Amino acid sequence: MILGCRGSHPYVIYGPPGTGKTITLVEAILQLYTTRRNAQILVCASSNSAADHVLEKLLDKDGLGVQESEAFRLNATSRSYEDVHPDYIRFCFFDHMVFKCPPLKALLRYKIIISTYMSVSLLYAEGIHKGHFSHIFLDEAGQASEPETMIPISNLCARDTVIVLAGDTMQLGPVIYSRKAENYGLGKSYLERLFECDYYGSSDENYVTKLVRNYRCHPAILDLPSKLFYKDELIACKEDTRSSIYEYVDLPNKAFPVLFVGIQGCDEREGNNPSWFNRIEASKVVEIIRKLRRNTDLNEDDIGVISPYRQQVLKLKKALESLEMPELKVGSVEQFQGQEREIIIISTVRSTVKHNDFDRAHNLGFLSNPRRFNVAITRAKSLLIIVGNPHIISKVKYLFAKQSCVDHSSSRIFFPFLLLYDLKVLMISHFRIK
Repeated sequence: MILGCRGSHPYVIYGPPGTGKTITLVEAILQLYTTRRNAQILVCASSNSAADHVLEKLLDKDGLGVQESEAFRLNATSRSYEDVHPDYIRFCFFDHMVFKCPPLKALLRYKIIISTYMSVSLLYAEGIHKGHFSHIFLDEAGQASEPETMIPISNLCARDTVIVLAGDTMQLGPVIYSRKAENYGLGKSYLERLFECDYYGSSDENYVTKLVRNYRCHPAILDLPSKLFYKDELIACKEDTRSSIYEYVDLPNKAFPVLFVGIQGCDEREGNNPSWFNRIEASKVVEIIRKLRRNTDLNEDDIGVISPYRQQVLKLKKALESLEMPELKVGSVEQFQGQEREIIIISTVRSTVKHNDFDRAHNLGFLSNPRRFNVAITRAKSLLIIVGNPHIISKVKYLFAKQSCVDHSSSRIFFPFLLLYDLKVLMISHFRIK
């Protein structure tokens, strides 16, 4: 479809978690590169790491032959030289370890230019004119603010330029720090605004390709986000499973690799910092990791720990220093978007109902942002472990569809912090390791 586009309306690759939207984008770029020698391609991403990831995937495609002299990774001058992987430095332009935009004559030689949304302005300033690029690909378009997206579109797009956006409006959107800016609509991405139009909202195939095959998550992990966020359209296609993990985890049902660890902790803050932490819960997370590492063949990078609170992330990192596992990532939901791990442990932190309004006011936790919850629970490939206080989590209300708490026939325990209408926790599955 993208190869047949002739400009005019933007085309959208809508990709829920684990459906391979970046891979699809890369495949389209490579087909254009190999079949249309007159194609000039610009690829934009919302961050340096995302742009580097696109370059990595382009180079991974053996036999398709992206020539080194025809691909360029544009970096802002503010980016640290040490921040770039040594294998990718040869695709950059720099002087005395300071990144720069090459002169116009050099830029015109490249068939593929990869950049962040913001750094694209350097191309326009250097003299690249509207219409130079035949195709402009905008990756992770749901995360970019509308003004960011307009930088490549307004400065470099001509009538015949093909614009392709890839993203998901149900995952994390633009990061906006100003409440006033949020109120004026800057928290809405250009991708989300497009879906307010009938052609995109109805998934007209002339405007949208919707990816529904999920190659990441165990079917039971995928089931709930599919129902809540994607009209139950996602198809679980994960073939390989780390079934050996389940031998050491006392799952009520091996076909449902989701565990909730009920724990009574204590909410704490430091000074005027609005972020919360829970020492008791952090200790439980460390205990779980120790047992998993001792009893399974998991590597450090097979496990990820997510918390919606920055202070809890810091406390967990400090607690894990003694385990000497530098490859085990602990981060916020935002830091895990686009990533995956065999096992994800979510530390929910909250243990006091009276602070729920505080969280909403400061945009903290899962309460204020359902998209944050969606991202958190779709990072796990084989096992999802949630640690929290069931009495607090069961009171969280989201305005989605009603969901049963427990399926008694299979002992399946759904996430109590997703449940609506003050559903009570009927059963808690405690984490035990053989």
